[in-house]
Amino acid sequence: MRGIAIAAITTAPVAATGFADWRISTILLAAWAVAVLGVVEEISPLPAITRLSVQSLAAGGIVLCGLQITLTGDLVDGPVTVMWTVAATNGFALLDRFDRAATGAAVAAAACLAGAALASAEPAHAVLPGALLAGLACACLGGGGRRLGPSASLFAGFVLAAAATVLVCGRGIGAITAGLALPTSITVAIAAWTARRHAAHRQATSATPPRDLAFSRRSYF
Repeated sequence: MRGIAIAAITTAPVAATGFADWRISTILLAAWAVAVLGVVEEISPLPAITRLSVQSLAAGGIVLCGLQITLTGDLVDGPVTVMWTVAATNGFALLDRFDRAATGAAVAAAACLAGAALASAEPAHAVLPGALLAGLACACLGGGGRRLGPSASLFAGFVLAAAATVLVCGRGIGAITAGLALPTSITVAIAAWTARRHAAHRQATSATPPRDLAFSRRSYF
């Protein structure tokens, strides 16, 4: 249930501001649906087609409300936004298989998105990643396991993907590419670093003989 707790903590400061931007409320409603999907997944595994269908419907909901990546200005932008959101959401869920990797990636991406929004003189766009940052901070301080879990990782991934879309909506190709590459590059970098650390740990573990075996060797010689 960590996903529901993080979703509630993320929603609280946004609700306190009165949902100044209607796009933020739309994103949160869709992200809540994804978080509930994660809770169901924690109780009983779901088929992949079911998970992707619910995530696509949630992403399609924010597209229908006018929030999409404006690459071409045509109808193709809608499906591109849905695919980007679903891919980023599931990317964080896969990254959560590593200890604290998803948490670190989500915190770094949320901080960078909030900073980018403030730097571009759009403080309203910093509300959502900032609220998610607060939710993740409370989850880290509360402990309860090293992994976020399916619901929390799906919620964080969806919110970050949508927040990046808000930041680049209506901008040029260069701004869109930079905005979408920001959370992607952070996630890939942390995933690569975590995978390398785990590989080094496994190599060190396999190279070190068990303590009882080492003791028996010393005793024998």
